[in-house]
Amino acid sequence: MTQASDSRPEFRVAVFGLATKFQRLLEIVLRHARHNRYRYSLSPTRGPGEFDIALVDMTVAGGPEVASTLRRVLEDEAVLRVGRRADPERPRDDLLQSHFVAQVLFALNGVVDTMVGRRREAEAARAVEAGLMVAEHGDRRRPRALIVDDSPTVRRQLSLALHQIGLDSEAVASAREALDVLAMRRYEMVLADVVMPDMDGYKLTRAIKRNRALRGMPVIILTSRSSPFDLARGALAGCNSYLVKPVSMQSLRETVQRHLKKLAQRRRDGGEYSFA
Repeated sequence: MTQASDSRPEFRVAVFGLATKFQRLLEIVLRHARHNRYRYSLSPTRGPGEFDIALVDMTVAGGPEVASTLRRVLEDEAVLRVGRRADPERPRDDLLQSHFVAQVLFALNGVVDTMVGRRREAEAARAVEAGLMVAEHGDRRRPRALIVDDSPTVRRQLSLALHQIGLDSEAVASAREALDVLAMRRYEMVLADVVMPDMDGYKLTRAIKRNRALRGMPVIILTSRSSPFDLARGALAGCNSYLVKPVSMQSLRETVQRHLKKLAQRRRDGGEYSFA
């Protein structure tokens, strides 16, 4: 596999005090690790931001001090200590010179696994804060929306649009179906049409807002009616947003994300609505 077609994530390795012999061995190991899950390259420079992982020879003068300094600058796990043996005067070395060739790739992979896992956790936490992920029973999932519209075409279009925005969705054809589903499953929001055969979107909204377990859930009304009277009906019913068809992707995205952020903030503040 050539470097141009190599899709593996790449991490730059800088060496500090490592003997020429071990640098050459490192180059050989990295060059032949074509089937490793990560790709590594030796960084020719060692300035701030110019490498991801440091290999520090603890046997040379000043090695322990360099390692200590780097650990304050980099992620703690990103500094691999290379030594001859376990020294009782300092913590155990991460990589022994006697097993350098056999263990260096394993050690590098361990560092990256830890770094990647930590970054993913941080990204997930930020996504939860923005409402783009939902914490539930110790796990995280994408926000979920319920689409209520008697048109199969509209249900399909909305489902695809919400997926692009970052939400999972389920769809039903009537307001009564929606109330049945809402009694059994958790959703972050409802997107409902106004004109439906059994119960219109305004009545559905009022039913949701009367339910103590559901009233905090945003309801977005989608309709082709845009008169002041219709807007007033939506507001009186308790809908949180009123979008006039045809709804642009930008308008839908902005509205959905705004409500997700508000909902996430309310949950952080302890005001999350409960579910039956």
